[in-house]
Amino acid sequence: MKTSIAFLLIFFVLIGSQADAQILRKLKDAAERGVSRAVEKRVESEMEKVAQRQLEKVFGEIYGPEGMPGVNWEKVLSGITADVPVADAYHFTGYSVMELTGKDEKGKDIEPSQIKSFLSDNQMIIGMEIELKEQQQKEGSSILIYDLERNASIILFENEGEKARIAYGLDFEKIAEGIEIEDTDIKEESDSDFTWQKTGRTKNILGYTCEEYVSEDEEGKATYWVTEKPIQGTSSFWGEGNPFLSAKMKQENMDYFKNMPQGNLLEMIFESKTDKSVVQMTVTEINDSAKQTFVMAEYPSAFAGMQEK
Repeated sequence: MKTSIAFLLIFFVLIGSQADAQILRKLKDAAERGVSRAVEKRVESEMEKVAQRQLEKVFGEIYGPEGMPGVNWEKVLSGITADVPVADAYHFTGYSVMELTGKDEKGKDIEPSQIKSFLSDNQMIIGMEIELKEQQQKEGSSILIYDLERNASIILFENEGEKARIAYGLDFEKIAEGIEIEDTDIKEESDSDFTWQKTGRTKNILGYTCEEYVSEDEEGKATYWVTEKPIQGTSSFWGEGNPFLSAKMKQENMDYFKNMPQGNLLEMIFESKTDKSVVQMTVTEINDSAKQTFVMAEYPSAFAGMQEK
């Protein structure tokens, strides 16, 4: 249980440089379905409700009908609103590439996928590009940008030369309230069930000296390789200024955050004790000089198009 909670919290810490490709693909599909239905109905007031229902359905497909323990999806979704203001452009100084590999619950190899994370000097701007099957088939591409100054999540699409964007408002305080650990779950488990230890081992990844950390409980064992110091232009594994985590979440979950490293996660391996699944995430490239700018005028708002209809 605690390992699952730790992964959920780490997701919000690392979302600037790591994410689950399947989840993002489903969110992208959900957004597209929400837009499609809104266009058909031509009812602007229903647009937000449709998108939220689709997101709720997606979360159900990911985590099952019972959802994830300790997560109130109603509160999470209440922090998501449709069509919000965005900046004129988003500038990035480079990128890193992370590869996801592993084995499924039956021990079979899973298809590798890659996530490109854009580097930025502004910690309030986070961007990434997900390698999806439709991209491999040259059916389109998508970019995800988090504008934390405006509490906006922006999805940029390009298909056959046509560009568009969908921007959702994200109230991270409300979302954080929906990701609270249930007191009963914590009380039922001993503190000794969960460990977070620095082993003292080091290794070199892409020229960076990384330190090994291990967390383990009855569900599985996770091994992390983290740089000694944060890499310029990237989101650290853990930082006091991380905008995704509210002060309330940090205070109420101190046991999960204490002793977490300050550097960048370059490799993680999770080995399940309940089945044969293994998940490995490894940063394979860091290019801090490949500048890129996304101009919003080149990506018309899909919501604006619906309003015109």
